[in-house]
Amino acid sequence: MKSSNNDWKLQKQAFNDKLNEALKQQHHATQFLALAGRHLIPQKDDDSNTNVEFIPGENLLLGNELPNGMRVGLHLTELKLLILDAANNTKKTIRLEGKTQKEVFVELTQNLADVGINVTNFKNELHYEIPAHPLDEGAVFSIEDKNDFLENANYRNNAKIVLNEIAGEFESEEPIRIWPHHFDTGAFYVISKNEKDEMAQTIGVGFAIPDSMIDEPYYYLSFWSEKPVEGIDKLPALDGGNWMMPDWNGAILKHSELLKTEPADEQCELVKSFYQSRIKSLLDCFNKKHTSPWQKKQSGTKCSTAKMNCPKTG
Repeated sequence: MKSSNNDWKLQKQAFNDKLNEALKQQHHATQFLALAGRHLIPQKDDDSNTNVEFIPGENLLLGNELPNGMRVGLHLTELKLLILDAANNTKKTIRLEGKTQKEVFVELTQNLADVGINVTNFKNELHYEIPAHPLDEGAVFSIEDKNDFLENANYRNNAKIVLNEIAGEFESEEPIRIWPHHFDTGAFYVISKNEKDEMAQTIGVGFAIPDSMIDEPYYYLSFWSEKPVEGIDKLPALDGGNWMMPDWNGAILKHSELLKTEPADEQCELVKSFYQSRIKSLLDCFNKKHTSPWQKKQSGTKCSTAKMNCPKTG
């Protein structure tokens, strides 16, 4: 597996049923990585043993390291599982297309055993549920149009570019990961703690797939505070996206709004501005001493799609 520096991918395609179907298949396929994390890695309180990382340039989701140093990955456009060794060399490949979930699980179990992983406790069950799909009833994985799978991978590429920059501006830097339950890309940050050294205020940033609140992909900024925050109901309405209060504590920027902007660097700037302005507004309400995101960067620096590199992985 090669490492690659990747740039923002211009998004021009409106979200439709075909893209949504490809996204759902990717969501279900990612559960095999979650299964490996759940049953083959010691459980963590935050369930981070099940999360996965997007690898730019590869269109690959990569699970956490297993006890013998190997990892399970998913190629998002080819719909194939990979078992990689500690040096990121592919040892096994499992194509999902034309197979049921049960067939893939059996094949994955055998392949994991073949590379020396103890699969005694490996089970085809998770501690959460995802939206129902015909795959759950025995339908086979299928790729009707690979471009739909690629477009969904581009969402992940762009989200990681922007969210990595966000992460670099918080004091407590958290890795950007994809969480297989809701299939969102993101992280959250502790803004303050109380006298018991417990979380008192947090901010979450991320990219989400369609859900009961929004029927298309969207970027989000969420917040939580253990005590009421003065002025939180009077946050300024700014260009790009909108606040969702009082129904939900946060703001969103829809995919359809992103499509109104071209070229690629301006799309990237729109998303960065969405986070920059809203994080500043929230921190002002939290009455925290802070530097606004990107304020540490060179004054006047623009979003350069050619220079925004994701960290080397592997």
